[in-house]
Amino acid sequence: MSAAPHDLSPPARLLIVEDERIVALDLRLTLESLGYQVAGTAASQADAVLFAMSYRPDLILMDIHLEAGGDGIHAAEEISRLADVPVVFLTAYADTDILRRAGDVAPYGYLVKPVMQRELHATVQMALARVRASRRHLQAERRLRLALDCARLGVLTLADRSDVVEIDGHFPPLADSPLRSLRMPLEAFLARLTDDARHRVGQLLEKGGDLHLLTRWNGAVPEGRPGWLEVHASHVASEGAIVGICRDITRQVEQEEALRQAAVVFESAADAILILDPQARVITANPAFLRLTGWSNAEIRGRHPNEFLHARRSGDRELLEATPFDRTGHAEVVCLRQDGSSFPAWEHVAPVRDEQGQISHRVLTFSDISALRQAESRFQHLDYHDALTGLGNRNRLRELLEDLRSGADAPADEVHLLFVDLDGFKIINDSLGHELGDALLVGISRRIVAALRQRDAAIRLGGDEFVLLVHTDHEADLEALAQRLIDTVRAPLELTPGSSVQVTASIGIASFPQDGDGPDALLRAADIAMYAAKAAGRNRYARYRREMAEQANERLLIEQGLHQALSRGELQLAWQPQLSLNGHHVLGAEALLRWTSPRLGVVTPDRFIPVAEECGLIQALGRWVLQEALSGWAAWRRDGRVSGRLALNVSALQLFDEQFADEVTRLLALHELPASELELEVTETALQSVPQVEQRLTRLANLGVRIALDDFGTGYSSLSMLKLLPLHRLKIDRAFVRDIVTSGSDQAIVRAIVAMADALGLELIAEGVELDVQRRWLAEAGVREGQGWLYARAMSAPDFLDWLAAR
Repeated sequence: MSAAPHDLSPPARLLIVEDERIVALDLRLTLESLGYQVAGTAASQADAVLFAMSYRPDLILMDIHLEAGGDGIHAAEEISRLADVPVVFLTAYADTDILRRAGDVAPYGYLVKPVMQRELHATVQMALARVRASRRHLQAERRLRLALDCARLGVLTLADRSDVVEIDGHFPPLADSPLRSLRMPLEAFLARLTDDARHRVGQLLEKGGDLHLLTRWNGAVPEGRPGWLEVHASHVASEGAIVGICRDITRQVEQEEALRQAAVVFESAADAILILDPQARVITANPAFLRLTGWSNAEIRGRHPNEFLHARRSGDRELLEATPFDRTGHAEVVCLRQDGSSFPAWEHVAPVRDEQGQISHRVLTFSDISALRQAESRFQHLDYHDALTGLGNRNRLRELLEDLRSGADAPADEVHLLFVDLDGFKIINDSLGHELGDALLVGISRRIVAALRQRDAAIRLGGDEFVLLVHTDHEADLEALAQRLIDTVRAPLELTPGSSVQVTASIGIASFPQDGDGPDALLRAADIAMYAAKAAGRNRYARYRREMAEQANERLLIEQGLHQALSRGELQLAWQPQLSLNGHHVLGAEALLRWTSPRLGVVTPDRFIPVAEECGLIQALGRWVLQEALSGWAAWRRDGRVSGRLALNVSALQLFDEQFADEVTRLLALHELPASELELEVTETALQSVPQVEQRLTRLANLGVRIALDDFGTGYSSLSMLKLLPLHRLKIDRAFVRDIVTSGSDQAIVRAIVAMADALGLELIAEGVELDVQRRWLAEAGVREGQGWLYARAMSAPDFLDWLAAR
């Protein structure tokens, strides 16, 4: 019996496992006559397994008892595990134990020898049919799994009355790679869902029906990332279970969220945004663009930005064309509003790619940088102008002077540089406050500008220093301008209603190029001349002369030397006794500051004290003198070597310091020196320049410190100050003592001073007494005390102590 003639499929390939050769040959002939192809025969378990793995037959006819070696049932088990080839047992044995063992390997048939040809053919045909059906089922199952994998779907199953969720297929929330099978406790599965999702799953478990769910998946097993899960499930009564599919939609949710965020950014962005098609035609614009330009979406849709947005300047119209289609670009452009007005903008263009990496759109963004450009303009202005007064600054001065030197601005007239410094501004600024001080500088700058001609330039170097560049060929005009500036600066300036202040100016004049052919040299020459004007009494001008440079160099050496004098121990105190005019009683001594510089030699106080006041070192020097003098005098006093008063000179800047009285109090207590033995000498100039001088001196006087007015008669103070101030002593200046014997005017002045002191209850002392005739005249006029070379010069501490001991 052969296979049906219409069956065009290849004949089935069979393997015969039989240890009896004659039986095996008979089976082979029979099967081949029935139209089957016998791939081979095997007589042992090992040969059967090897043949099955090598040739993969469609069906194996297996004898259970193999005399040549092995057991057919064991062979079938091994073949099923290694090669998955179906087996039909063909054996002479049929007892219960063998049938049980054979049944464990699930054979596709069981025939007991001897077997009839028809029965054999039918069994083989049914086994092959079962094999084909099984293979179709397996193929369908594989295709289903492939489809689930391609769709990235997982199958969920929850049997009725079960607390275990079975998951089969793709389930990324639980692992980085697809799982074929996963069992998970229902409680753990629900714990990873949101509250709303758990409630809806609970309803499905209780009531049945369908479930369509989108939920957040919180947590992952094993160690995956949290995400979003889509579940579609139903209760299938015929299966007795809830069956459904699940899908990880984290990427879709994130993309949708990103789109929503992008939409918010697009709508709320401060920068203008245009979405363009590949041909750079407008698709849409965001609200910021509409607000900034005044265009509507309807007016610009489908148009190229160069048609309506960019100003018609080649450099501005090239960004879209010059930037490669797949690149980003940016540039500063000039944009037009709908009303035709323009504004500067910073523009950026970038491509937008789809998921395949192809460019689908371009995005054009820009922002209005008008404020930035205005700020840059202001900053540029500030680079060359003073922020307070609006005058040129140091950078502007250097630019003007460099132009002069290079010839870029060749003047028709001679150019002169005037260095203007306000006299006493610091005291006004510190006493009235910086706000009123700034107002004073603004007012003075306006007066200076008003006094100049249009070609001239005014510069504020900083603080109270101004520099003027003046063009004139006439010396008389230059001097007239300098005097006009002095007069206009000196005029009272009202800073607050009903209150005005008055300052003066010292001006130094240098000419280009004879006094300096470079910016630094010319400025230094004018600066030197200005200091010469100050030294000559202030409130005046001075022309630069070569010899002034030597004086300025000396001043610089003094200033630099003073900075190091304290630390190097170059300062000393000299002591000059104060006595009764008859010379019988030592009343005390005045401590005088002396400086011996390694470079400059002995520098007299009249040379270095003004420099110290100008450069701000006088405070440090004053503190050193106060400390050293009190310390030394107190020690000598404890040893019984001195008695009487200690006189010290005080600078106006020391009085200006509000902490000065506290420092005096501290040092007196530290050295256990009675305040009544300290006498502080102040000049009339100090009284005029220190604000609230009465209160400051009264505070010192209340401590018990005595106050003496030094150099009396040489200043310009009001005599009413003698009544108002807490003074104890007047010192008659040496200028009146020097010619007291021969000068009638000096005699008249001294007599007036004596009478005034007697009327006011003030004590008197004359300084600079060098001759006995001077002593006698002063004594006859009523002066009781004096100091000078007649008695002793100013001495070092050892010499002073020896002088005292000798008396």
